[in-house]
Amino acid sequence: MVIDPYFNFLVSTVFICMMLAAANAMLAVRSISFSAATAHAIAFAAMAFSWLLTVLLPLEASEVDLRLLLLLNGIGAGGVIALWSGLHLRAGYRVNGYFVGALFGIWIAPVLGIVILGFDRSSHVPFTAASIIIGAVWSTWLLYRKRGKKNAGDWALILWMALVIPVSVVGMTLGMSSARSVPNAPWVFYLSFLPTIFAGVGLFTLVSVALDALRDSNELARTDGLTGLLNRRAFDSELDIAVARAERYQRDLSLIAVDIDNFKALNDNYGHPAGDAVLRAVARVMTETARRIDVINRIGGDEFALILQDTPASAALRLAERLRHAISNAGTDSIAFTASFGVSSSQDVAPGSEALLQSADEALYAAKDAGRNCVRYAQDPTTEPAGLIGLVR
Repeated sequence: MVIDPYFNFLVSTVFICMMLAAANAMLAVRSISFSAATAHAIAFAAMAFSWLLTVLLPLEASEVDLRLLLLLNGIGAGGVIALWSGLHLRAGYRVNGYFVGALFGIWIAPVLGIVILGFDRSSHVPFTAASIIIGAVWSTWLLYRKRGKKNAGDWALILWMALVIPVSVVGMTLGMSSARSVPNAPWVFYLSFLPTIFAGVGLFTLVSVALDALRDSNELARTDGLTGLLNRRAFDSELDIAVARAERYQRDLSLIAVDIDNFKALNDNYGHPAGDAVLRAVARVMTETARRIDVINRIGGDEFALILQDTPASAALRLAERLRHAISNAGTDSIAFTASFGVSSSQDVAPGSEALLQSADEALYAAKDAGRNCVRYAQDPTTEPAGLIGLVR
């Protein structure tokens, strides 16, 4: 009994595509990378259906029903283009309707020529290969230029696509032009590689999504939902790391504690939505005023903290003054608000993060006692910053 070599790999390909469609559908249901996962679920479901339909094709290409040929290529083209669209979304780009429409046209137009004008049955194969390679190369390029940080799954997918695109196109152009009843070596090699191609693309895509989901989960656990700043949990971790680094390499480290003045009264008088707007405004001002290397945190209801690495007390005091002026000028005609600041530096306190934070808190309390809307330094809480900057390092 002679077994069609196509059938040997057809079952594996259909099974793999169905599993990948189900996995992406589960991600979409859980709203994990919803748009990309939905596109991939549609893509692999269409591919599974198109390969399943292929088993209905007779061995001789001349006997293939033209309507079935058109249906098969339509579903196959839609599935592959949905895959490219999903990769575009994974990379953070919108799907270009003109681009995917052109790819679909390149694939389907020659098939319509076969059905309507009687072209040779294998004449569409080079155009199919061209559509696939253009879409794959463009998708790989967008993944390489992915917005945001690329994870290990993204790099694996880029490498895999770079490896399989040439193999796929060569196998299609050299192999599919012959009848299935007389398979040649490139065609059989392509068929043997086909399940691996789909498995690799789908697996690396799932890995990329999973790593992104893990990163997003970690970021959510460390981020304050209202202001977008790091939360208290992240602050404790970042401060411990900064203190350990400063002690090991004998570097300066300063800490600024910030508290919005009369915040409870502001909430009572204007309502919590107004209070939330003030918190976001303060966070925005600090982000715009501080350096990129400074670690800004919301550590309580109306309390913030800035970790200033490689920063002596004098520079920390100057930054605190700039922040104070910027925050006092950030109010509106209807709502005005100010903040008080306490500064401490590792050069003047006992080793350890607790001592540094306690010292900044004590300076903040001194600023509150001094009438609010001012800056105080832990080592000399009664002196204005202008008089201290020249005295401290």
